[in-house]
Amino acid sequence: MTGKFRLGPVALSYTQGSAVGMQPKYYENGYWYKQDRLGYEGLSEYLVSKVLQFSNVRNYARYEKCMVGGKSGCRSRHFLKPEESMISFQRLYEMYEGGQLSERIMTMNSVQDRVDFVKDFILDKTGVDCSKYLSQILTLDMLTLNTDRHFNNLGIIVNTEWDVCRPCVIFDNGRSLMSEWEVFDPENTIKENLIHAYARPFSSNFEAQAAVCGVGLSIDYDRLSVALSKEPPSRALSVLQYQLGRYRDIIPDLSLERIRSSRDERER
Repeated sequence: MTGKFRLGPVALSYTQGSAVGMQPKYYENGYWYKQDRLGYEGLSEYLVSKVLQFSNVRNYARYEKCMVGGKSGCRSRHFLKPEESMISFQRLYEMYEGGQLSERIMTMNSVQDRVDFVKDFILDKTGVDCSKYLSQILTLDMLTLNTDRHFNNLGIIVNTEWDVCRPCVIFDNGRSLMSEWEVFDPENTIKENLIHAYARPFSSNFEAQAAVCGVGLSIDYDRLSVALSKEPPSRALSVLQYQLGRYRDIIPDLSLERIRSSRDERER
């Protein structure tokens, strides 16, 4: 069921002075709230987190649909502990090099060179190998057609108490599943709208990014199908089901991987 939340003035003012994305965001009592602005971003966040629930990914923000101040949207728990901070890839690059990381990598000719540059930079400055993180998130973006993956929603989490770093959780998937009405014409078919879906941040081609980083996502298709069958019809759901069919032969079946792993263990 969709909850309805009327946030207080402290929550509303918490992010009014920030320039974090274009979608209105508010914070109250351990939750981040986001109002829809361009379409059905909240529903997309919710459905993408459903995909991740039945995948091999463990570190992700779990979203639920809700009404925020009378407008549709979503909310998720704050994923940082008191002793943790998130530093985006862009912020990290600003700290050490200055300028825009997106502009720096676009001086490189190949997607492979761009990915390698970012991976090497993060490893050198933080000691974090973000290979698995990028392979999972860019495969997810390919599946869900996320047109807004950028270096401010890719990052690392720093534990200031122990001075250790780890990849950030996967979050900010609202511009997925053709959620923007002005970009993806509701009068067109899903297939017709695919020509308007451009990837970021390493290439405008979703498959090129995923191929370079490797397909790091696995999905339990049967369990996900059961969960999605309980969702009310929507364009977001139709796009997701279309994409699941489109990439089923590319994104591995998690249940089959478990069977193979169990069989291999018995044979050892």
